[in-house]
Amino acid sequence: MEQQPHSDRYRAGASSSSNRSFFARSLVRREGREGDGSDGTKGPLGLTTVFQPSDTAAIDLVFVHGLGGGSRSTWAKGGDPSLFWPGEWLPKDTAFRDVRIHTFGYNSNWTQESILSVHDFAKSLLGSIQDCPAIPRGEIVPLIFVGHSMGGLVVKKAFILARQIKEFESLYRRVRSIFFLATPHRGADIAQWLSRILSLAPGPRPFVLDLHRNSPAIQTINEEFPQHCNDLQLFSFFETQPMNYGIGKGLIVEKDFAILGYHNERTAYLDANHRDIARFSSQSDPSYITIRNALATTIEKFRDNETSSRQRLEYGQRQVLDGFLGTSDAPEDDLMGFDDLRLKGSCEWFLQKKSFLRWRDTAYSQLLWLRGKPAAGKSVLAGYVVKHLKDLGRDCSFYFFTHGDKTKSTINSFLRSMAWQMAAMHSDILRIINEISSNWKDEQLGKVDHNPIWRRLFLNGILKAKLNRTQYWVIDSLDECKHGSELFNFLTKAQEMWPLCILITSRNDFEMLLTTKPKTEAILEQISENDTKGDISLFLDANSSSLPAHDELTRQHMVQTILEKSAGCFLWVKLVLSELKQVHTSAEILQVLENVPCDMDELYSRILESMSRASYGKALAKAILTWSVCSVRPLSTVELHHALEMDIKDTIDNVERSIATSCGHIVFVDAQSRVQLVHLTAREFLIRKTVQSEFAIDKYAGHKRLAMTCLQYLSGNEMRGPRHRMLNVSSAVIKRSPFADYACNSLFQHLIFVSSTDDEILIALAKFLNSSNVLSWIEYLAQNSDLPRLIQAGKSIRNFLQRRSQHTSPLGKEVATLNHWSDDLVRLVTKFGKQLLHCPPSIYHLIPPFCPSESAIKQQFAHSTRGIAVLGLSSTAWDDCLSVISFARGQRLSALACSDRYFVLGMSSGKILVYDDITCQESQVLEHKEPVMVLLFNDTGKILASSGAKMVKIWDLTSWTQVWQLNIPYMCMCLAFADQDRLLLGTLKNNKLMFWDLTTGTVRHRSDWTQDLESENGLSFRRPTTAVFSMQQNLLAIIYRGQDILLWDFERDDLYDMYEKDAGSRSGVGHMAAGSATVWSLVFSPAPDANSLVAAYSDGDLVLFDTYLGTVRETVLANAQTLSCSPDGRTLATGDSSGTIQLFDFETLKFLYRINPDADAIGVKSLAFSADSHRLLDIRGSQCRIWDPLVLVRQEIDDENTDTVSVSTAPQEVNLGNPKDQVHITALSCHPSGEFVFCGKDDASVSLYETGSGRQCQHLFSHAAGVPIGSLHIDYESNILSCVDSSSRVTSRKMIRQGKTWKTFETVLDHRAGAAVNQILSNGGHTRLLVSSAHEDALWCIEPDRSALVGSITWEERRGYKWANHPAKPEHLILITGSEATLYDWETLDKLAGAGSSILIETKFPDLNIRNVMPLPNCRFFATIAAEPGRGRSQSKFQIWETSDFTLKSERACPVSGYEFLSNEVEHLIGPYGQRLVFLHSSGWVCSVDLENPGYDSFVRHFFIPVDWLSMTGDLTIELTRNGDIVFVKRAELAVIKRGLEVTEKGAFNARKRTPSPGKPGAQRPSLLNPPWRSY
Repeated sequence: MEQQPHSDRYRAGASSSSNRSFFARSLVRREGREGDGSDGTKGPLGLTTVFQPSDTAAIDLVFVHGLGGGSRSTWAKGGDPSLFWPGEWLPKDTAFRDVRIHTFGYNSNWTQESILSVHDFAKSLLGSIQDCPAIPRGEIVPLIFVGHSMGGLVVKKAFILARQIKEFESLYRRVRSIFFLATPHRGADIAQWLSRILSLAPGPRPFVLDLHRNSPAIQTINEEFPQHCNDLQLFSFFETQPMNYGIGKGLIVEKDFAILGYHNERTAYLDANHRDIARFSSQSDPSYITIRNALATTIEKFRDNETSSRQRLEYGQRQVLDGFLGTSDAPEDDLMGFDDLRLKGSCEWFLQKKSFLRWRDTAYSQLLWLRGKPAAGKSVLAGYVVKHLKDLGRDCSFYFFTHGDKTKSTINSFLRSMAWQMAAMHSDILRIINEISSNWKDEQLGKVDHNPIWRRLFLNGILKAKLNRTQYWVIDSLDECKHGSELFNFLTKAQEMWPLCILITSRNDFEMLLTTKPKTEAILEQISENDTKGDISLFLDANSSSLPAHDELTRQHMVQTILEKSAGCFLWVKLVLSELKQVHTSAEILQVLENVPCDMDELYSRILESMSRASYGKALAKAILTWSVCSVRPLSTVELHHALEMDIKDTIDNVERSIATSCGHIVFVDAQSRVQLVHLTAREFLIRKTVQSEFAIDKYAGHKRLAMTCLQYLSGNEMRGPRHRMLNVSSAVIKRSPFADYACNSLFQHLIFVSSTDDEILIALAKFLNSSNVLSWIEYLAQNSDLPRLIQAGKSIRNFLQRRSQHTSPLGKEVATLNHWSDDLVRLVTKFGKQLLHCPPSIYHLIPPFCPSESAIKQQFAHSTRGIAVLGLSSTAWDDCLSVISFARGQRLSALACSDRYFVLGMSSGKILVYDDITCQESQVLEHKEPVMVLLFNDTGKILASSGAKMVKIWDLTSWTQVWQLNIPYMCMCLAFADQDRLLLGTLKNNKLMFWDLTTGTVRHRSDWTQDLESENGLSFRRPTTAVFSMQQNLLAIIYRGQDILLWDFERDDLYDMYEKDAGSRSGVGHMAAGSATVWSLVFSPAPDANSLVAAYSDGDLVLFDTYLGTVRETVLANAQTLSCSPDGRTLATGDSSGTIQLFDFETLKFLYRINPDADAIGVKSLAFSADSHRLLDIRGSQCRIWDPLVLVRQEIDDENTDTVSVSTAPQEVNLGNPKDQVHITALSCHPSGEFVFCGKDDASVSLYETGSGRQCQHLFSHAAGVPIGSLHIDYESNILSCVDSSSRVTSRKMIRQGKTWKTFETVLDHRAGAAVNQILSNGGHTRLLVSSAHEDALWCIEPDRSALVGSITWEERRGYKWANHPAKPEHLILITGSEATLYDWETLDKLAGAGSSILIETKFPDLNIRNVMPLPNCRFFATIAAEPGRGRSQSKFQIWETSDFTLKSERACPVSGYEFLSNEVEHLIGPYGQRLVFLHSSGWVCSVDLENPGYDSFVRHFFIPVDWLSMTGDLTIELTRNGDIVFVKRAELAVIKRGLEVTEKGAFNARKRTPSPGKPGAQRPSLLNPPWRSY
């Protein structure tokens, strides 16, 4: 049936409807104009509902006319009402039985002047739909538009605006499809003709101009519409018949202009002209049939989607959901549990309440908040509401919060459960979750914070699903949810995106939460005693038969007495009934009824008194109560059974029966077999200090009791590592007690509450940490990816010791043990966390050898004669460097920022690496796509801004998505968030301060801080060097080279002051002045009410300014180039060009701490403090280091025991190795015996090291002072040691061994090459020596009496190359480039003639430079490493070649197959060992592969190289001795790793299989481990 236009309602209610759309009201004001077409000839203006289905509408269908058309005339041929097909034909068509149909009219009469445009018509369309009374507010059924001609443009613009304007977001989500009938998507030429005609008439007509080809309006629509329409089904119909128009005849909208060309568009032609494409003479008209069928098919598809979405999950789908969401129990389990408690007929009173009916039957989002006192039956009532809604066929999801159960009390568990239930009901949501799960790279959902789940799973996923009916969420006991107020914010946000009715139950007040959300419409309801009295009566009637009454009258009297005293509390009634069951005589019954207290506290006291009178089981009852009250989470009966037996040191027959008989009034076992207190109030009562009972729980004693039981288990046999674990770490399957999980995860959470003066816990904890069981515990946590638990344990121990030191002497072996482990546990995660996660058993034999000698883990577990040993290192203890993150050379770190959860590193490559602040493990990688210069977190740490030279990007870290990209004309120097993160401020190198609106991604304002300064300074033409914000003071400090500091008040957009170095403020001086020294860096104090600014000057001074007084407060010498202030405003960090870091008190510049760099350190690029101000991070070159000096913990630490500790702030100094004292090793060569290593150093000396100790045993000789040695080579046949230094001097010396010492016998060659030597290479016996530089290769004859130049090759230009000995032909040399190999003669250096001048190497990497060539066993193969020019090790490409392919007859050579899986994984070739090739993997592990049986199965990981061993500036220097020892240059030390190849990540490994026997030098063919032709 056809209804009246809604415009009448607009006129009637315009003054009263405050929330009605402004755009709809603006349309109303124009309706009454004379001659506007609203007289009925064209149809009414506004939205008119022409058909309303009798049942619930499944679709809304809206028709929008075009230029000069009308809401009826456009759709009815000849104006015949019977041919008005949207209102006459479609409603009678069964395919449209449940479709609500509307037409929209607007004044598009081009014969009249107008101020309206397509933009105005689009706004009016949105407002009219929003306010239509026939469409319920909050409706979510699909919305389909049909637009004719210009009407299609109006619809497109409306869709764009709905996306951009928050008021119409709900409409945007509803739009599913748009039908375009002859719509001029790119404009229409006839519009220009029309405009010329109309130019003779008075007044404008903007909407006509909008139709011009490529008009600004058209261009804007076509730029924005594709960004938002990807999920729409689009149909475009174009005309094929010409029509008359004024001066001619033709097509009004050509085909090319009527088609969009999008991937989600279907196109079709209609045999009609421009007018008749939207109106038809009969229902048999082919054009009508085409449009009708397309509409019907689309509508049916949406119906099918909704039907399928309501199907139950199949088993396979549930398995996928369970795996991703981590749901172990079906949500229905809780519901069934509460439904079982409900008696038939109870709770029905709630369904009669007007508040409930109003909430249930609304079509809008609404909140019903039900409050009741403890034990009033709220949970049972919530379960009944869920059942009621499901019986009505409503979409209902639910959640029951449970205090004390970590799995049932967090937002995380709530969100995962709701996601599971929504997916079970809606296929669209199931699809969305599956898509998200396939791209989820983070930890399991159950282990991450709730914020990323809310953001990524709900906001960016589930809540974007378009559902066509109201959803119901029932949430019980919100007050038992951790962070309930935050969840409430989530719920109100969800209600904005869906029609969502939420029922919340709680026992606490809720007014405070509602005041924070004034727009939230909430119905408040209180459960009164009268409400529950009937339900309690039913409960009593159902249990009256068990009452000890001899007749019915007595029984009824007892029921009535209990009912009157119940005060609406079910728990009280249940406990009283339980007590009555224990009495027998009339006197006892009377006594119970007369004395039973009405107050819960009194009732609990009475229960405890009753328990005290028991003859047996009181010790067990106290134990059960203690575990129930103090446990971190509810234990299962099986877990509690094992825990209690250890606790009371006795066996228990049946724990459930024990609970029921000893304390069943106050503890119960739930449906999931978990032991629970009857109510939260019971826990609060039992730990109250005023409770006088032997069953009262002392909180601290209780936690100690549980901690001791956990320690008892962890120190027991079950947690012992398997015998000979090192020999096989993966073969043993350990069966552990059900209590293992609780003991491993909860011990140190209990330690927090234990008194620090307790010696028993100290001794037990030390015993555990001194045993090998601690390794099994660490392995267990690593296997469950719970490394933060180790850090928490280390901090808990540290806190315990700090509290204890205030009362007890910090001496004793137990204290020493705990002190060591408090550091070790943290360092294990930050230094070895990646390896622990990859291989948890590595804690037994791979990690301890690499720890400092005085660490507990090294002292206790690294002295096995069968395991790895690391020799030669001098470090004895952990330094203050918590962790090192190192990248391959060529990758530079350029920016750094920290939040409370993450820290981020910006790379010159454009990557942004995100790390976990606790574990220092990589969490995510973002792509800025240009070198990152600035990084900044907002205050919550959930938003990140990154800036490069050309753009600023805004990232949402809860979903890891880019929110905005802001293009900038000049480089950004600094950024700041403002106005609750709605604004971003940025300073550019062109002297501009930008204000970006982050709600729209546009520039809100820009200012020029040079505008008010005197023009003669020319400051506007200069480029600042740096700038920094103070959001507390609204100041911006800007620096120009050689100028004073400029302070700009960005709030007032005005100059604040100018500071000179010595005097401070130059207030009143109107121009900038040259400074006495250039400012390198600036930092404001972020502390509230602070007025401090520190500047680092080029002359080395550090100056503290008072920005309130404009004075210089303090000056010290620091030579700083970069500055950072801790978030608490207390500590200033400085870094200089030599790599030194210093800490000062910010307000006084008092020196606190210094970190002296190691010798190869480079200047500090940037510094940043962690959010808690306790850690400092620095970046330099390709490394990031995290420091945690104790000096940063300067505040007092308090805990609930009132123990306190103060940390000394006396100045401290830490040396990573003073450059003056350290001489770095720059080259090495292993002697074939495996006993010695020759090492060249950067002071030009050559020394001898023993592999048995890793220590230097002898100084041999030196080149010119201060000239580093570049390479060494010892030939075992001749004992000639060749040496090259950085001045291109080449020497060869005859060495003589006398016992364990070596002497230089004679120098056989001393030559200066004249150019940097890239490579030296000798033949067997060292009779020939090749010296290779960039442009010349020279071959020398080495003889005892004299050495002579044999020949040379001059090169004009050649790219990356490498010389090598021919593995099978000792008389030949091979020169290998990226794609060619050429053979040369060792005697003459002549090129050898063969089938061709060169051998073509068929490599996949012809453009790469050869970096290393290594012969392999039996002379059959050799390996190559190639890399991109100037790139780091991560770009290495590895291949193996057959020697037989490199002969004089060879034309081409192909790499050996079977090693492709290692192509991009080998960073460094170490050497062959037996039949295996040993190499450094890109992951940092030393690995090997079988050369006889290539393939992934032969690939073995042995051990890893700690990341902080890697030099920041130098290449890796690592080799393999004949004995299988790996020698690694660690700056100034030589680390010797013994027996490393005898173990793997999985256990023992016989790496020496098929290794040739050492023999005597010269007795047999040289070992391929150190072949005489090795090159350096």
